Amino acid sequence: MDISYRQADRDNIPAIEELFTAMLQSVNSSDEAEGYEAGYLDKFFSGSNDIIYTAVVYGRVIGYISVEAYPDHVYLDDLSVSEEYRGCGVGTRLIELAEKHGTAISAKLSVLHVEKSNEKAYRLYSRLGYNVSAEEGSRYRMAKQLQR
Repeated sequence: MDISYRQADRDNIPAIEELFTAMLQSVNSSDEAEGYEAGYLDKFFSGSNDIIYTAVVYGRVIGYISVEAYPDHVYLDDLSVSEEYRGCGVGTRLIELAEKHGTAISAKLSVLHVEKSNEKAYRLYSRLGYNVSAEEGSRYRMAKQLQR
């Protein structure tokens, strides 16, 4: 399988929005899901350290991760992979790219949230070295020290 990984551009927004909605539907076990607010994704294309990485197969975006930069950490906000490509290492590779970005901008930690009910995602993050740092309602906050 020939998957390429790259920083997203504005042309990827419709595919990212579609993957986001599918992720919400999956996590919530419901067809009801509201997408991003209008203009929300603009910050990832403004030239700041907030970025989105995509996984692409034959020109089709099949996964993405959004990375928000803060003074001491990066926050992995959304990770979504098309159902037919789950279990193929796409999520792992996207997280690795996000962590490399964090290291490149001198972040010390990588932080994310995962729904307690999302056991597959929790196992993935644990396998990649993330540890629960707090319980926040229906979610765990997980963090990982970034290597320099």
